[in-house]
Amino acid sequence: MKRVPVILYGAGGVGGALLRQMVYGRERMAARNHCHFAVVAVADSKTWQWAVSGLSDEQLLDIAAAKQQGLSVDPQWRVTKPVAMQRPSDHGVLDAASEAELENVMVVDTTAADGMESVLKRSINLGYSVVLANKKPLAAPWERASGFFNHPRVRHESTVGGGQPIIATLRYLLDTNDPIYQIEGQMSGTLGYICQRMDDGVAFGTAVQEAKTNGYTEPDPRDDLGGMDAMRKLLILGRLAGWPLEESDITVESLYAPEMASLSIPEFMAVISHLDETMQARVAAAKANGQVLRYVAEVNAQGGSVGLKAIPAGSALANLKYISFRTERYDDEPLLIGGKGAGVEMTAAGVMGDMLALVREVY
Repeated sequence: MKRVPVILYGAGGVGGALLRQMVYGRERMAARNHCHFAVVAVADSKTWQWAVSGLSDEQLLDIAAAKQQGLSVDPQWRVTKPVAMQRPSDHGVLDAASEAELENVMVVDTTAADGMESVLKRSINLGYSVVLANKKPLAAPWERASGFFNHPRVRHESTVGGGQPIIATLRYLLDTNDPIYQIEGQMSGTLGYICQRMDDGVAFGTAVQEAKTNGYTEPDPRDDLGGMDAMRKLLILGRLAGWPLEESDITVESLYAPEMASLSIPEFMAVISHLDETMQARVAAAKANGQVLRYVAEVNAQGGSVGLKAIPAGSALANLKYISFRTERYDDEPLLIGGKGAGVEMTAAGVMGDMLALVREVY
């Protein structure tokens, strides 16, 4: 049985779901993959729990439950909040593992945090493996992000498409020497959900609130509505395809007004309904032409775009959360992957799949 120490950054929606999946899936993981994930550290933005021998399943479930209630990772800090209980820096968490001489550590980032690149690069330099649900390190300027692509100890399936095998399929195409010409799709399951709810006559603001309540949006829904989440996914796929694109190479249509950018999240959610009339008019205009609005992303070697696009209502692409690859072999009819791509459970399952793939292929 392989014992794999795990450091988890982020125990919110995806991180909490991952902890539950690890606990409840232990028997199957042992039977199918002969491994045991020993979670030695779980860190949120302020606190952490650490145990060199691994936190107990009871502790892991308690952490997941606490984060669902908006509480911290450490139970003592929830009550007393002493400064001494605050966790070390992100690099300090790695220091603890290194000083304990842990080997074959797997570092998992399920945050939506900026600036994690140095932590992840140090993890790799320590000989650790890295699994990402956090898209931002991969969408950073190419100079900082390039080292994470095609690295044998880095996996990031859940950064695009949740649990769908999007990145695995792209890797397969590249590995079998099938050049990529264009990638297109509804990169945001969140915006796909919102668009379909508007098809049903639901107001834009109400659809956004539903998506947030259901856990489909990023912690700040503007990461979805501003197109940044979809842009990052498109950038990741384009870079994997072999195009060292930068954010400036992709044009992005935001679905909220610039003056709403500086609001707090509660303030933003309180005024999102102000956009209902404008969005309703766009939905009606598309419907009058037998079309529906979908938030579509497209990229090729020259660059890309992300924004609302009117699509024939009866087409398969209007009714699927899809990503398509147009390649040398799939030129006349693109390879299409579709299905549910949003939600913390799906994303956490993709992370778990990456962790197991590393166990099979690297450990």
